[in-house]
Amino acid sequence: MTLNEFIEDAFNTEHEYLMDALRDLTPEELMWRAGPDANPIGWILWHMTRVEDMWFQFFVQRQTEIWERDGWNEKFGLPTRDNGFDHTLEQVANFPAYDLSEMLAYGEAVRAATLSYLKTVTPEQMNEVPREARPEMSVGRIFRQVVGEIYQHQGHIAYLKGLARAGKS
Repeated sequence: MTLNEFIEDAFNTEHEYLMDALRDLTPEELMWRAGPDANPIGWILWHMTRVEDMWFQFFVQRQTEIWERDGWNEKFGLPTRDNGFDHTLEQVANFPAYDLSEMLAYGEAVRAATLSYLKTVTPEQMNEVPREARPEMSVGRIFRQVVGEIYQHQGHIAYLKGLARAGKS
């Protein structure tokens, strides 16, 4: 198995776990918060998808993010350059509810673009630094960062779903 195949397998496995965690999620559970300092599943899903889009489209490839290019920002009524970094508790509390199937469609477009790009990356390119402003972030480190983050957030989503359902018992 090559490094690229390993990364693709990691993305595909994470996607299976994520779809399992999101299966039969209600709109109320999507926006439920475990407490005033907690992020809801809907915010986490949006954030993790936006971050993947930002890293690979904008940061690495210097392209317009799918979020803006395909008008997802307008469909969701959310800012173009926002991805949740440094959100305040008030911003999280006021994050709008949305249609889960629409967010999943955006996520599928992002993931398809990520995997398409991955297929073009050579071993030498994994060491390239796409932006001088972030010399510590080579293409390979960005893949590692995103894979780690999506697994972490997928776990948050599964845990929060369980907490939301436990509170209904």
